[in-house]
Amino acid sequence: MHKPFFMKDARIRLALVGGIIMCIFLGVVVRLLWVQIISGTELGKKATTQITGHLKKTAPRGRILDCNGEELAVSIMANTLIANPKEMVVNPKGKKDQAVPRDVKREAARLLAPALQLPEEELYKDFSREGEYVRIKRMLEPKASDAVAQIIKDNKLPGLYFEQESKRYYTKKSMAAQVLGFVGEDDSGLSGLELALDGILKGALFYQEEKVDALGRPVAESSLMDKRPPKVSSVYLTIDSKMQFVVEDALDDAMKRTNAAGAAVIIMDPETGAILAMGSRPTFDPNNYGRFAPENWLNRGISIIYEPGSVFKPIMGCAGMSEGIVSPDTPVQDNGSIQVADRTIRNWDGSGMGAIHFQDVIKYSINTGMVQLGLKLGADREIAYAKKFGFGKETGIELPGEEDGILYDPKKMVQPDVATMAIGQGVAVTPLQMLRAICAIANGGELLQPYIIDKIIAPNGDVIRRGGKKVVRRVITEDVAAQMRMMMEKVVSEGGGKTARIKGYRIAGKTGTAEKLSPYGGYAAGQYIASFVGFVPADKPRYAMLVMLDRPQGAFYGSQVSAPIFRDTLQQILVAKGVQPSVKEELPSFDVHDGPAAGGAAPQLQQQGEKWILPNLAGYDVRTVSSILEPGKMRLVPVGSGTSYQQDPPPGTALGLGAQVKVWFK
Repeated sequence: MHKPFFMKDARIRLALVGGIIMCIFLGVVVRLLWVQIISGTELGKKATTQITGHLKKTAPRGRILDCNGEELAVSIMANTLIANPKEMVVNPKGKKDQAVPRDVKREAARLLAPALQLPEEELYKDFSREGEYVRIKRMLEPKASDAVAQIIKDNKLPGLYFEQESKRYYTKKSMAAQVLGFVGEDDSGLSGLELALDGILKGALFYQEEKVDALGRPVAESSLMDKRPPKVSSVYLTIDSKMQFVVEDALDDAMKRTNAAGAAVIIMDPETGAILAMGSRPTFDPNNYGRFAPENWLNRGISIIYEPGSVFKPIMGCAGMSEGIVSPDTPVQDNGSIQVADRTIRNWDGSGMGAIHFQDVIKYSINTGMVQLGLKLGADREIAYAKKFGFGKETGIELPGEEDGILYDPKKMVQPDVATMAIGQGVAVTPLQMLRAICAIANGGELLQPYIIDKIIAPNGDVIRRGGKKVVRRVITEDVAAQMRMMMEKVVSEGGGKTARIKGYRIAGKTGTAEKLSPYGGYAAGQYIASFVGFVPADKPRYAMLVMLDRPQGAFYGSQVSAPIFRDTLQQILVAKGVQPSVKEELPSFDVHDGPAAGGAAPQLQQQGEKWILPNLAGYDVRTVSSILEPGKMRLVPVGSGTSYQQDPPPGTALGLGAQVKVWFK
């Protein structure tokens, strides 16, 4: 008897189902075997890469240090807070059990505003932007970064991360600001040495392993992990921070006293060309450079040009002696003025000294004597010696923004041009050019290459670059240099530079007062550049220094405003460095200098209200007496020549501005 058809059909269907199930089972087993045995290693690698990322980063910039190893500029890795607004959503994990929907963006703005020191509404707008990457605040201070990280963690705020950037710190704030320069937001140098050495100082790119999310972004915990990026080269300068401090302090004091529009001071080793200090005013703090006017960024030691005036006379004097035209004892007739073509050139006080020697021309800064020398030299030789001393061309110091200066084309010079160049007019120089030229006199005739980088140290400790003495050329003989040093020493000991004297030390120098050039041509009325340049000790120079004040108010002669800065600054440095005096006298203290009480410097008018108290004028030459009377605009009536011995009105008399003073000389 046959089974019913439906029973046969059931067995068939059961067999089919069983076969299908078996096939599925075998497929799963095979897949599992494939995943675990064959593909396990490869998939493990993929899984790892989903939680570990190799992120491209930049190492912190290299350090800048002074000659003694004191840090002037350093960099650290700082956290920057970033946000992904698309992740800052309500219930990011899809939970539906919250009674009140969570406004993550508003909550984050409220909680983070105090720690970030940003307005809550500003933060909320940032969190509400389009896109997946918004920088909230760059380079947080360590305390702020820690506080933000804790807020994110405690409140489980999604969509907020840290990334690291290099942050530059200038440890001494505005000190040597124009020398160091500053960096921009992308860690690139924008001025000063930061710009000049950007390729050396900027940190190299490197890859660092960090925990990241599915999109390759570092998670907050990972971004706070200790990271040690590769080291970068360090730059050591010739700058001595202690000397730099003294210079900066003197500049600040000078700016307050004179209300000058600008100033520059440079100290240089005349034997090597190393820059020991370089200051410029006005100044700025490179930690916050954007808060200052761009003119404050300007390094006036190398980036401005001006007519040097009388400080240029030693250069032309050396030219005259080198050409055999003059010697220290050459007779010169000084009539107080001299006519050159259609131009009358006068001495600064309009008076003449009669029959004198060339050394007196330098000592008393006599224009008529220098004009006579300039006319004998002629245009070609004047320009040739100016170029020989390095004028008209940048010095080549490692700082950016250096000016060339300006020299005449000798073929286009007329007689008045030749005459005035000898007194430092019609030529434009930078303070560094002027100081370098004087250093050639100080060191015996060698023009040196100024340098401010002592050495650059590679990460492995190797010295990859070293600065040092470099002689550009010999400009004068040792004999000519020695004669000019003697004359410049007399400027300070006997002439118009007495205010630069330091008790016990032999000082050589030269004052300068030049009318300031007008941007519209000619000279700006009542505007002057006051300067002093010199070196100490005069016989074995160790420090050479230039002081330049732009448009000082009130007193404007170099002897009045610039020479005292030279004196006070170098006095502190000589004491601090233990440089012994040239004569057997006790080292001066920081706050004592030559003055009337010391018997060295000339007396000064003392102002009392609208009156001026006349000092004892006995014992001085006519030029010194004129200099004493200048602050009160008093009219000197000289009788005779030589040294003063009598005056009318007598000492102690109170006089008004512009009063007449009669003085007898013999």
